[in-house]
Amino acid sequence: MTEMRGSRSDQGTSEKQRTPRRSVRTWRVRRRFRHGERPEARPWPDVHEDVAYLTRELGRWHPDTLAVRSMVLTWLLHEERHPEILRLAEAEVAERIAEFGADAPDTLGCRSSLAWCRRRVGDLDGAVAEARAGVDDSARVLGPDHVSTHRWRASLAQFLAENGEAAEGVRLLQVLYAESQALGRQRRDQTRSIRTDLVRALELNGDFQEALDLLEEEIEAERGTLYGIDENLGDYTMKHLEEVRTRLVAEVALEGWKRRREHERSEDAPGP
Repeated sequence: MTEMRGSRSDQGTSEKQRTPRRSVRTWRVRRRFRHGERPEARPWPDVHEDVAYLTRELGRWHPDTLAVRSMVLTWLLHEERHPEILRLAEAEVAERIAEFGADAPDTLGCRSSLAWCRRRVGDLDGAVAEARAGVDDSARVLGPDHVSTHRWRASLAQFLAENGEAAEGVRLLQVLYAESQALGRQRRDQTRSIRTDLVRALELNGDFQEALDLLEEEIEAERGTLYGIDENLGDYTMKHLEEVRTRLVAEVALEGWKRRREHERSEDAPGP
């Protein structure tokens, strides 16, 4: 005898019954996290207790719980509490692996955040190791040309450049930059992001003129960027690019001065 299955509507009703419902109290607790910075009146023990309460009442993966946990990380980052951010990021990855598996896209995204957390606390070796594994797993699960895989590759190159392997970081970013450019307008924003990463890696490698030339391309692209009426109000991106240009122009000028001095000394040196 064939087993009878419930209709889609029955299944949906059953699913709704299993989903914890918001209450007035959970709504009030959720609203405590609507600010971009932690209110001074909310000490950290109270913040963590609120997170624990929502986790108990709504569940670890409820949208409200996830939103609150994300805001806590934002507050911690604003206060530069990087060791605590790292601890939470490690726990988040472990929980997601246990619940959804290591290859789930959201798990891969959290692993990327963990790699950056390691970098922020100065563990560049750990960040490099995390990024290498992330590149391999993302390419296997999502494909080598997936935007997330490209982000992993860019992160790995950045970590290497900052960890004393600037030449290798430059090489990896140059390859990635060419691949992203070949994908055309669909990857325009990602290509620009890779370009700014490459500028930084070139600077770390001492290739100041090449970095400056590439930066000028990015500045020109930023000038042509159209923003919404409420976007980019402080023009922070352009201000940052101009600060980098000022620094690179000074480095290029210093290099030129050193070359001239070396040339003058060689000419003034007595013959054999």
